[in-house]
Amino acid sequence: MADPFDVSVCIVNWNGGDMLRDLLASLRASDPELRLQTIVVDNASTDDSLAGAEAALPGVEVVRNPDNRGFAAANNQCAARAAGRYLFFLNNDTLARPGAITQLVRWLDAHPAYAAAGPRLVGADGLPQHTGRRLPTFRVILHQRVFVFSNLVRVFAGHYRRYRYGAFDPDAEADLPQLAAAALLVRRDAFEQAGRWDEGYVFGVEDVDLCLRLARLGPIRYLPRAEITHFGRITSTANYGFAYAAYECGYGRYLRLHHRSRLAAPAYKLIVTLDTPVRLAFLTSQWCGYQLIGRRDAADRTRRRLAAAAAFYARGLGRFWRA
Repeated sequence: MADPFDVSVCIVNWNGGDMLRDLLASLRASDPELRLQTIVVDNASTDDSLAGAEAALPGVEVVRNPDNRGFAAANNQCAARAAGRYLFFLNNDTLARPGAITQLVRWLDAHPAYAAAGPRLVGADGLPQHTGRRLPTFRVILHQRVFVFSNLVRVFAGHYRRYRYGAFDPDAEADLPQLAAAALLVRRDAFEQAGRWDEGYVFGVEDVDLCLRLARLGPIRYLPRAEITHFGRITSTANYGFAYAAYECGYGRYLRLHHRSRLAAPAYKLIVTLDTPVRLAFLTSQWCGYQLIGRRDAADRTRRRLAAAAAFYARGLGRFWRA
């Protein structure tokens, strides 16, 4: 039997507020040529983001989890209910622009060897976001996550720049090793063959892991002519402490699963454990300095970073070492 839908739009929501309703409203008439199924899995939101979901997009399917099961697990719930031949994983802080999903579908229809395709993501400022990258190396992860290497001894800065910007031109269509899963169209059979989302990741790095496994089945294409608005980092900014610990654990898991050396993950964990007191000391002195000179906004941002790092060091190291 033919699939009843062309695309199943998979949205994970956690305290998305008006953003979720705006996204659903944008899907209402974005791609009239396609048969769209839209599924929202809500990870125990405590706001009113689900109120008015049906009014914003009649027929939307909503699954309410009793607790926060994480981004990967909730996306797998979406996929389990999907009836489309393609899965479109879409963050709740996005807006569908007219025809974007159609262009992605038509391109994959014409190129059956490809596993997935992603659009250009455009921020609220109208500028394209750098959403295509190489896969992260051990040195890149150290620069990105270890305070000493990212702020004091910048020996891996060049590796990070090449990873972040070297393989990506936001205006050029290309095959890329990794695209942000804020908006990613995946063949359903490739998704299943790749092993679905790895639920060992709670929040962060799971999209890198999925792209790595999808790319073993077929290339991933970046299509800049298809555009999606992406506000970005709304959830992680509002829940900084949760995101901080989840990313540390995510990179530890990624290195354990995919790095060619078995020593990479334990080395990373040891370095982060030793580095965090340095981070705490620096942030404490920085916060005091901002307080003394009256820079309240900077002091508040530093306080949030300090609180996240302190909570991770006090309560999260056990989970981090088990990741």
